[in-house]
Amino acid sequence: MLTIDEYQALDEAEKPVYILQGDFLADREENGLTVQMYNVGSFYGELYYDPLANKILRWRAFEGTLGLGPYLAHIRFNMR
Repeated sequence: MLTIDEYQALDEAEKPVYILQGDFLADREENGLTVQMYNVGSFYGELYYDPLANKILRWRAFEGTLGLGPYLAHIRFNMR
């Protein structure tokens, strides 16, 4: 697995391909796009997918837990 610094040094065309090799964790909607989050070893990656165009428009990588906030709102807990 790459570190985030090694990931950032990849060619732009390689970055979304590398994210897709990670473990899918969650998705969410944002401005008509589907945002998919992956665990890519030591960091997380997000792909911004346009379902109408069937195309990945952008991607980003981040470390730590701050980027997880938008996904936490979609977790449902079964409280008994």
